[in-house]
Amino acid sequence: MTTPGWNKSLSLVAASLVLGLAVPLAGAQDDTQTPAQSPVQTSEQPSGQADGDPAGGGAAPVRFNLADYLAQTRGLPPNLRAGARAHRFREAQQVAGTVVITDSAEAAAEAIRGWRGLVRYPVLIDDGSVLAAENIARFVRAFEPGLVVRLTPPTPPEWPDDLEGRASRLVGLLGATVQGETEIKDVTAHLARLRELGIGPQGVVVLDPLDPAWIAGFALAVGRGQIVTFIAADGRTNGRMSGDEMRAMAGSIQTQLERVNARWAEVGDEIDAVTITANIPLRVGLGVDGEDEKALTDLIGRHRAGIGNRWAWAGAIFGDSQTALYRAMCGLFLPVDSAWLFDGYGRGDPWDLYDSTTTSRAFQEAGIETVVHDIPANRVRDWRRAAAGGLETDLILVNSKGTVGFFQLGDGKAYPGDTPLLDIPAAMHIVHSWSARVPDSPRSVAGRWLEHGVYAYYGSIDEPYLSAFVPTPKLAGRMLVGFPFGVAVRVDGGPPWKLNVLGDPLITFNPGSTAGSRIAQPVPINPSEDLADTSAAALKAGEYAEGIREMVLAGRDADVARLARAMIDQRPENVSNAFARAALLSLYREGHHLTMAKAFALLSPDDQKILLFQDALWHAGRIVLSRGPSTVYEGLLGRNLRPGQMDIDAIEVAQHIASRAGAGEAVVFLERVMPEIKPDRAKEEVGDAIRRFGGGGRP
Repeated sequence: MTTPGWNKSLSLVAASLVLGLAVPLAGAQDDTQTPAQSPVQTSEQPSGQADGDPAGGGAAPVRFNLADYLAQTRGLPPNLRAGARAHRFREAQQVAGTVVITDSAEAAAEAIRGWRGLVRYPVLIDDGSVLAAENIARFVRAFEPGLVVRLTPPTPPEWPDDLEGRASRLVGLLGATVQGETEIKDVTAHLARLRELGIGPQGVVVLDPLDPAWIAGFALAVGRGQIVTFIAADGRTNGRMSGDEMRAMAGSIQTQLERVNARWAEVGDEIDAVTITANIPLRVGLGVDGEDEKALTDLIGRHRAGIGNRWAWAGAIFGDSQTALYRAMCGLFLPVDSAWLFDGYGRGDPWDLYDSTTTSRAFQEAGIETVVHDIPANRVRDWRRAAAGGLETDLILVNSKGTVGFFQLGDGKAYPGDTPLLDIPAAMHIVHSWSARVPDSPRSVAGRWLEHGVYAYYGSIDEPYLSAFVPTPKLAGRMLVGFPFGVAVRVDGGPPWKLNVLGDPLITFNPGSTAGSRIAQPVPINPSEDLADTSAAALKAGEYAEGIREMVLAGRDADVARLARAMIDQRPENVSNAFARAALLSLYREGHHLTMAKAFALLSPDDQKILLFQDALWHAGRIVLSRGPSTVYEGLLGRNLRPGQMDIDAIEVAQHIASRAGAGEAVVFLERVMPEIKPDRAKEEVGDAIRRFGGGGRP
């Protein structure tokens, strides 16, 4: 990916002058390019039409009618029509090449209010966390903006604290993005305006204005021309709701649609997508005692309390505000140009139906850059080798077996900690049992992928049986022909079952998509600060941690790594915990694994427990240890056994120790860490390993 074209070297020059560091500036020869956009006010654009070529032909203003553009999808089968409308709506966007960063969901909503018709720009939230920085940086690498700006005071208008007041404010802002500065106060008027313009509704978003994920629903309602309905969320994402709770929720959604006179009762009506953006249980127990679990997103959008015919396809976005908005923005602004496939299955019936090599040919013929791992290169070591350096791909398809806590590959088990870190956001489909049972837990297969940057995920809450999944080659064909995510992954006409769509169901994968046309029109965000300026100013003032964190948000990993290496090697006394925390993942991505180990050692005990940091450490350690012994990494890995797989990690470290110093030293290590190992089953695994090492064997 290319680095944004603002003055990247300014902050490094400032740092070198202040600190007297030898900071290499290689690769910065084009750093004096003039930014194409600046964050100043812009004029409105009508909703029904936009400036620019919807096919992506540059910034020259060309008038076209979006209603006519969407009307061309009439007569298509409903499953194709839903995707065609979503695709055309997104392609018609006029996208300013600026990423706007805010500090709260409310500020993000006010920034999104600046979208006028089809003139848009991505908005993300920085809440100060490591995960927020990763999400923003990951998005920026993929989007490749001309500018990354941070919204500055004055703060947005104070939002009400009560449910009714927040709902009213939200609907008013939603209407303002369509109708100009005049805010509306009810969904009926918003729906009427979308119809009048001939641009919607494309679906319905279901949210709770008091739940952190509401901002994702607001963004998707604006970005896709959808209406909203309301529910009460309870925050139990990993829990299970009862059948009665699900039926009450489904009934409420349908009643609200009827009250605003939306046409929803059959596929092919106005409402063919339901996007739940709230932290609610994603498993439903339909039986008397909560047995007979089904996936929430396969029940919502069906008649007869979730078990009848389908009237819409559903998906769910959960998480805190910054995570939920990140997942929404990825689907709105990032096309799919590449795919990574890993097939853990063998040959023969029925595995050949899901063959990744066959699948890869379809993607390649469509012009999508594809990497495939299949027999014989589908073993655990092949996975770990591919994952160690991180992945830079838009779409991930995996065939595996296993449970919530491991996935079976060609010759053995891999674990959530083997999940690669993603350089750019990705959507994912995995043929695997149980992976999405507790999707908000990073100890699960789905949870780890989502924490590492996947923004849309299709996986199972239970044992669904292989036939419940659309065969992988067929799935590729459905994606490429234009089925949206929530439709492509579902078996046509099937009864409600155990597979959840975690993400925006209207994401599309059309070959050649640009996700809108880039325009030179500035964004209506004022006042704001360019991150290139704020990072330079912070470094010049000696606020090194703040300065490099701003650089991280702007996707400038190479610059961060060069500065971090210089400071850690030359001025370690100036390296604070906050500095190491900000620089660590850039050092990993740039391959500076020994410097990364030094940075990790400088972290506080609490920061060393951040699972994302531990995963990066393990990936880096495997690279270093594959080249030869390293007591530094043996020690770091041995002190950072990861929750949920402590036994697996401990045995892996012991194997490296045994190769370097003999089985006796491996036993000493395992006996030392044994008290830390949890649960008892894991202790038994380590005990067995001790006996094998003690007997001269090797686990």
